[in-house]
Amino acid sequence: MRVAVDVTPLVGVRTGIGQAVGAVLDALRAQPTGPDAPRPAAAVPVVIPYALSRRARGHAGALPEGTRFPAWPARMLLRAWERSDGPTVDRWLDGAEVVHATNYLAPPSRHPVVVSVWDCTFVRSPELVSPAVRRIEPMLRRAMRRGAWVHTGSHFVASEILEYFGADLAGPDRVAVVAPGIPELHHGGAVEPEVQALLEKPFILALGTIEPRKNLDGLVRAFGLLAPQHPELHLVLAGPDGPGRRAVDLARAALPQRSAARIVFTGAVSDAVRTTLLESASVLAYPSVYEGFGFPILEAMRSGVPVVASLAGSIPEVAGDAAALVEPLDPDALAAALARVLTDDDHREELIARGRLRSAEFSWGETARGLTELYAKAIG
Repeated sequence: MRVAVDVTPLVGVRTGIGQAVGAVLDALRAQPTGPDAPRPAAAVPVVIPYALSRRARGHAGALPEGTRFPAWPARMLLRAWERSDGPTVDRWLDGAEVVHATNYLAPPSRHPVVVSVWDCTFVRSPELVSPAVRRIEPMLRRAMRRGAWVHTGSHFVASEILEYFGADLAGPDRVAVVAPGIPELHHGGAVEPEVQALLEKPFILALGTIEPRKNLDGLVRAFGLLAPQHPELHLVLAGPDGPGRRAVDLARAALPQRSAARIVFTGAVSDAVRTTLLESASVLAYPSVYEGFGFPILEAMRSGVPVVASLAGSIPEVAGDAAALVEPLDPDALAAALARVLTDDDHREELIARGRLRSAEFSWGETARGLTELYAKAIG
């Protein structure tokens, strides 16, 4: 089975999707093929990596060997795919039996196409995304009408896809849920002195780009309620700036100076620093108002860190009974849940134990097996 896989998300700073694509590639290639393997060698995918951007050639070190590139600029391709079913990618993906578009953009092809849709923010809350992201919708609908199969990581998002795109799909069986594993932790890198100083204090950690749906301004308000009772406690917001930064700054400015001074913005962090923060945090806060999956929840659980998260999107599905879940827009409830984790040792240890069990249920091997079954189904 020869599968063309879009590796464009591996270029640049890797978001959650980039981490997932890298791990999926490794897991697909690691599937056993010997006499005791669960499927014959012919049914194990041979990956043909491709990138949608010719500019990605300049990042060859981040891409798998043999990555194929289009003959046309990405801007020209996207403009054409918004309005038509051409040009196809078949010439430069010659030899593929199925195409896996890993990041929403499903190219026209005579071969079966599987497209990964990680969340539906771009259609349910278009005001929260950029114009470039909003352009995904017409291309995705065209792909579905051409018969594309849709992969997603949670049953919650699968139900949204059926709600928003049901009329475009060939049938509800075209949507398949295959959960991702958990990104690997990376040890051994350099840690900046200012980050090292943080590790000597108790801190609440939030991971991710500062964007509106992450509700980090709500977390700042909740921290303001906690801070007077916990004079050593810090709040660490680790991730690149985004369109939610202004709201976070306004929430921080409304706090007393003593509390506001204990809120730390790290910006984008290296894998090593991310790992250090995860393993050193007192608690992970994940108060998103919408989430398609939520890697940091499982990363924290695997690291033995308790999680306080929101009752929103796919978070309850991912966290199970291993996190303290609250309404995301209630700062008092969020502050109370965080305070309990920080002060109630029995509650804290119970969350940690449940978290380790919950995180053990996710593996990239299972992801690879599920995707391989989906490819075979698409090929038919």
